Amino acid sequence: MKSAGIRRYHKSNCNLFGLLLFLKVNELTMKAKLIILSIILLFVSELTCEEKLSETHKEWLDLVSPIITKTEREVFSKLKTHQDRDKFIQLFWKRRDPLPDTEENEFYKEYMKRVRFADLNFGRGTVKRGSRTERGFFYLLLGPPLERHTYTTHSQIWPLELWYYKGEQKYGLPPYFYLLFYQPRGIGEYRLYSPAGEGPEKLVIPSMAGQVLNRSTAFGIVKNISGELANATLTYIPGENTLGTASLSSDILVSNARSLAEKKFSDEYAREFLNYKDYVETDYSHKFFDSQYKIGVFKNSGRDFIHWSWEPSQLNFSYYQGKYYASFQLIIRIEDFLGNLVLEKEEEIPLNITPEQYEEHERQIFAFQDILPIIPGRFKVFFLLKNKTAKDFTSFQSDIVVPEPGGSFYLSPLLLYIGREKVAETQEGTLKAFAFGDNQYIFNAQSHFSPQRSLGVYFQVSNLEDLGAGSVQVAIRSMTSSNPVFQTTKSLEEVRTSDNRGIDIPPLPLSAFKPGYYTVNVALLDPSKKEILNGKENFVILSQQHSLVPWVYSKQHPRFPNPDHLFLLASQYFLTKNYGMAESTLEQALEIKDEPRMRLLLAKALYGLGRYKESLAAVFPVYQNTKDREAAKVIAVNYAGLEDWTSALIYLEELMEYAVEVSVLNLAAECYLNLNQPERAITLLEKSLELEPHQEKIRNLMKKTKKDQR
Repeated sequence: MKSAGIRRYHKSNCNLFGLLLFLKVNELTMKAKLIILSIILLFVSELTCEEKLSETHKEWLDLVSPIITKTEREVFSKLKTHQDRDKFIQLFWKRRDPLPDTEENEFYKEYMKRVRFADLNFGRGTVKRGSRTERGFFYLLLGPPLERHTYTTHSQIWPLELWYYKGEQKYGLPPYFYLLFYQPRGIGEYRLYSPAGEGPEKLVIPSMAGQVLNRSTAFGIVKNISGELANATLTYIPGENTLGTASLSSDILVSNARSLAEKKFSDEYAREFLNYKDYVETDYSHKFFDSQYKIGVFKNSGRDFIHWSWEPSQLNFSYYQGKYYASFQLIIRIEDFLGNLVLEKEEEIPLNITPEQYEEHERQIFAFQDILPIIPGRFKVFFLLKNKTAKDFTSFQSDIVVPEPGGSFYLSPLLLYIGREKVAETQEGTLKAFAFGDNQYIFNAQSHFSPQRSLGVYFQVSNLEDLGAGSVQVAIRSMTSSNPVFQTTKSLEEVRTSDNRGIDIPPLPLSAFKPGYYTVNVALLDPSKKEILNGKENFVILSQQHSLVPWVYSKQHPRFPNPDHLFLLASQYFLTKNYGMAESTLEQALEIKDEPRMRLLLAKALYGLGRYKESLAAVFPVYQNTKDREAAKVIAVNYAGLEDWTSALIYLEELMEYAVEVSVLNLAAECYLNLNQPERAITLLEKSLELEPHQEKIRNLMKKTKKDQR
């Protein structure tokens, strides 16, 4: 299986221009409404268009039925395009390649060899391909048996085959076992025999028995043919004492064999495939590695931030000119629960370390940590980390909730920490992941602790200042018992942090606790001891000393508000169609630093508010200074909003001169129709359909325009 590059495509390719096209439909003429509406529907169809499963892909699913996991099948069924399905198939085989750095995929070669053998030998007497039969299933799954005995010429039994295998014990199979297939009534497909459910009488031809046929007489008939075969009719486990009765262990064996793929092949990559398929090149998409993470929403400087810590299970470096180096690309994508884009952010992270640093931290956990401002709402957050040097990657997804300001009390996730350090004087007033007040909290993402360590708990409560008096109850429970192994109650005054936003339970020594799995439960109580909020978090006390404190790569950000964080917030407001908040946030950012990207986004927000002339005033300087294509698009849609079709076409024609985009072609066609120039409109619509044939609304519009010309 050869690797191949892919074209990156995802929802955000529709670009902000696509969103702008349908913000103010009601203010256009009826004719323009129809065309703009077709553009709206076009963008929606581009996001949801689904290509039916082709015969080739159906055949592939049948082909890999013995070795595909449930998760892999579910993910494949959710893919909507042939391109994504082909990419998944390539990845499926790559993940099973025992030597991925060689040109040939040895697993694929061996599997297809099994398919050819099964098709040649197991399809006789049935309409199915041999590889699709029951014998084919187990042959593809387990490979050639150590021994294969056929019994097709004996007059007293139906045709059958006895296979003898060496089992892979690490996957729950016995050291050696049999499988028995027989052909009922001597016709059709061979089927797998069940010692417990059928018994040897199923294998004997009744008319040839010469006596009353029961389990005992049938066993005797088979034993006269082969003692090994007779024993296999009672149990598939060689040497098992069945006392002359069928054994249930055979059915358990068959069940374990059928589920072998679930144990043998890791499908973690498939769980994340829907997220990373548009971002990772196929030639190293099989190099997925695991990671641990912790993510939560906390307040800093009165604003909600996503704090995250990410611990890859491996970090591969190259060595050059006396240093170890690796270049990482971080992609963060945030969507609402309907799948609408809220933010997408990419960042390059170069790491350069000396041999001394490498040796010092080689056995230590490494953690990437950072923060990201976030608007209120419920979101899905997707993280992808690509090591461009080693060509491997990892990813994770998490759901987060950001409470609306001024609402009821809300408890943040519990941060179980190993230790805390005072923030250095040089960092005071800045923002950093998991730094609250004057403390930097130290933890690992798996919440692993050693008995020699202590455990502290930090969390935040929204509107904590409104609570006044109260208390916090802390209980630690073992996973094996419902009774607390530790419990304490602290007044809020004892544990409230100096910034009046957080609760910090002082570290508790763990030396008295046995190794095992535990849960921390916290409850916030009002002055009358009534519970207001509660939360919990699991942790593990290890039996041996380990390096549990990570070596952290973390950025330091300027105090909020700063231009970068304001721009990220404004982008989120814009994409969630809260144009008023986007405008006010951008105006705040522009007071601090005037940048073209902010003016461009402000122009889009003003367009969304229907303030076309103000939008033009904001975007003209950007276009004049940068000749930015996105600025030209914003100018064009604003002129279209003002029904100044001629002015809109000046910028659209310029855009089409350097590159052709479907959305630009469609809007230019709209302008020409409104100027009563249908011939030019038809030319553009034809070009649009040539680039993207799946535009039913545009196709119908072109047909109608041509018909009106006759």
